[in-house]
Amino acid sequence: MKKRMLCTALSLLLLLCLCPGCFAEGTETPVNWYEVFVRSFRDSDGDGLGDLRGVTEKLDYIRALGCRGLWLMPIMPSPSYHKYDVTDYYAVDPAYGTLDELRELLAEAHARGMRVILDLPINHCSSQHPWFLSAAASAESPYRDWFNWSDTPAQGYTSLGGAYYESRFVDSMPDLNLDNPAVRAEIGNILRFWLEEVGVDGFRLDAVTSYYTGDVDRNVEMLNWLADTAHGIRSGCYLVGEAWDGLAAIARYSESRIDSFFTFPVSQAEGYIAKVLGGRAKQPGRKLGEYITLLEETLPETTVPAPFLENHDTGRAVGFTGRNDPGKTKMAFGLLCLLRGNVFVYYGQEIGMVGSGEDPNKRLGMLWADREEPCLAPPGTTKIEYAYPAVAEQEEDPSSILNYYKEALALREAFPAIARGRGEVLPCERDEVCLIQKQYGGEELLLAVNPSKSEQEVVIEDSAALSASLCADAGAGAVFSGGVLKLPPYSIAVLT
Repeated sequence: MKKRMLCTALSLLLLLCLCPGCFAEGTETPVNWYEVFVRSFRDSDGDGLGDLRGVTEKLDYIRALGCRGLWLMPIMPSPSYHKYDVTDYYAVDPAYGTLDELRELLAEAHARGMRVILDLPINHCSSQHPWFLSAAASAESPYRDWFNWSDTPAQGYTSLGGAYYESRFVDSMPDLNLDNPAVRAEIGNILRFWLEEVGVDGFRLDAVTSYYTGDVDRNVEMLNWLADTAHGIRSGCYLVGEAWDGLAAIARYSESRIDSFFTFPVSQAEGYIAKVLGGRAKQPGRKLGEYITLLEETLPETTVPAPFLENHDTGRAVGFTGRNDPGKTKMAFGLLCLLRGNVFVYYGQEIGMVGSGEDPNKRLGMLWADREEPCLAPPGTTKIEYAYPAVAEQEEDPSSILNYYKEALALREAFPAIARGRGEVLPCERDEVCLIQKQYGGEELLLAVNPSKSEQEVVIEDSAALSASLCADAGAGAVFSGGVLKLPPYSIAVLT
């Protein structure tokens, strides 16, 4: 009976998530976010390419999944398929739609209590941007000093007309001179345009470690300027930075006034979660506790981390959890959802999409129904495959990866202390189990986690009550009786 009541409570929360307008637009930052590569997400006009109207059509899906935050990868005009090399910072790429269609998406998202942020690459622009075309044409151009030039060859520079321009990524992406007051003023205008005139809710800041390559202090200064400028334009806008580095460096960046930074050490095949669930992993509960303690002790208490398993630059998580092991795939996300901060889900992750190697392989079309063709694969794709059924089929399967994701994300919204409380790892007599205590806003709870493949039992104080459980096996559930908590394989229990 208790298990049925817990499941019913979570189901009611999910029904609320389905109701447009149930959540009034507010300034609070959502704890669950969804990353979309527009080109590969949803095609609304039949040309084979995803577009903004397609995203709008699927807002109810994203909200029902349990996400109130939406990150759109670059949507500004660009000659590349990925659009990280911008040619116009004040427009939408025609392949994706129009500014009015973006405004429509924003209005529909806000009506559902969702917030939307745009990817903003300002470390560099496109070599086809009018600024650079002018700068490259003449040393007397008023835009010459908008870029970094050298008279001699240097690492990260490209030869052009007897001089060399900085291009840390590729020669088609010239780096902007962020020390130039005119460049900063223009960036301020760009922020104001999108925040005020268009109405987006913030930005994902691309490649922040490359603003001043190798100089963390100058990068932090630039980030503080960005934070002060953006928050001065619109208080409460959300900024999350990509500092692809180790935990100590991310902690240093987190001392800036940017709201969040992605916690890369948690993600990918070499990350903390993969190591906890690895085939040779011993004492997985103890190891999980060590990583949670490391995160909490290293990252500033005032920061809001942004943990994730995969994104558009990394191999899909199924690659390290195992294509034939949906239980481990589910548990990897369950562990992610226990971490403090705002979790990010990459589109298709929730149905177990695969992809590794070349970047286009990681950005395949979203699989909406087995009978429906996905968006066209990006140029340069070398392998197209799908390991698990499409959304429509998984929605009908209670044991699917998709339905597990819904439960895990609902758990984070039902118990705010999970996402906002600092985790204190408590002693546990079993190395297979991790006990995590969290407090936030008067709420205190205990998370009991079994990341092993076998059932585990632990003794818990009788004063605690089992409030919810999350299991890789949809037919299983934690049982708490007589001070003994029984945890099925790959399971999480919430006690209050």
